[in-house]
Amino acid sequence: MVDKLRYVLTHFSDSRVFISDGYYRVQQFDNDIYELEFSVSGYCGTFESKPAIKFQLSSDDDITFLLYRDMTATPIKFFTPDDSNKAAVRSEFEALVERFYQVKDNI
Repeated sequence: MVDKLRYVLTHFSDSRVFISDGYYRVQQFDNDIYELEFSVSGYCGTFESKPAIKFQLSSDDDITFLLYRDMTATPIKFFTPDDSNKAAVRSEFEALVERFYQVKDNI
């Protein structure tokens, strides 16, 4: 999974790119802090995260989740991941990495 993540981090930028089903973006906040965001068009020109996951990637490939948000969920999900939801966030993260990887690999 880390190889796919590194591929995604190098092939997407902080500019939203529309590809087939929504907008894809990778933001880098620090040398080792990133956010993967898949979003859809919202009202009045906004973008609704579906989801966005902010994380830290250490030099030995450990991933620490820092923030999770899904603005299309009901109710909206916006939280700092902890032990009670880490497995669910990891599952969403792996699916998001795979989504980015597949869409970039197929264009």
